[in-house]
Amino acid sequence: MPRQPTGRVLEPRRGRQVIDARAWSCLERCRRKLGLDEIPLPVPVEDWIEGPLGIRFGFTDLSHLGEDVLGAAHVEDREILIDQRVTNHEGRFRFTCAHELGHLMLHKKVRSVFQESSIFNLFRPSPDRYERQADRFAAAFLMPIPLLERELVRIIDQRGLKRGKAVVQLIEPTTESEWLWRRVVLPEITRRFGVSLAAAVHRFNDIQAKALSGTPLLPRELVPLLQRRADNAELQLVDVENGLPVRRTLFDSAPASAERPT
Repeated sequence: MPRQPTGRVLEPRRGRQVIDARAWSCLERCRRKLGLDEIPLPVPVEDWIEGPLGIRFGFTDLSHLGEDVLGAAHVEDREILIDQRVTNHEGRFRFTCAHELGHLMLHKKVRSVFQESSIFNLFRPSPDRYERQADRFAAAFLMPIPLLERELVRIIDQRGLKRGKAVVQLIEPTTESEWLWRRVVLPEITRRFGVSLAAAVHRFNDIQAKALSGTPLLPRELVPLLQRRADNAELQLVDVENGLPVRRTLFDSAPASAERPT
């Protein structure tokens, strides 16, 4: 089995380790073949499919396979085809590329052709376990844990948070946690890694802090909340001081300088 990718604090949740390891092995193979010191961000998935991985790659009209088919992986021919409709949506395009790559890396003995449909998305996982596995590979390939932890630490440091306290606050299923995910972490992660909100949410729910094994970094309770627009009244009432949400008890009073998020 390939070396397990972990950070100092973060690791894959139980049951996700094998796919994470396969994605990391694929990334490291590309990095070494190109003579790079580190994996660049965003991960150049399209270039690496064609380049160091030696897989044929192209754009075409896949509507003849079904109205909702956005990508296809031809395992025996080592070919990935992407429908032209997703080329103008960076996050969806990059995830589709990595998803099809996942089929080639994970499912060589399953079937010869895989087709990704837009009917299912990351907030509504496919009933097909091979499609779910390809989704996890794509998330791990585009957001590998060592790089994700590095960028998360940078975001926390830039906000002046203590790292341990920030991780604990992110894990707790509270309104303050939702505020922190929605207003601070996810916007930066999606930008730095070139992924969609759904992909980032999916990824953070698949990893955990080493000290809190079994608890996803992004609470399950927050996953459905993050699908909607940030216009709920409860979120608007979070107390913010110096750009950070502050959890208060019934016996605390907000200082006059407290800032309300806009």
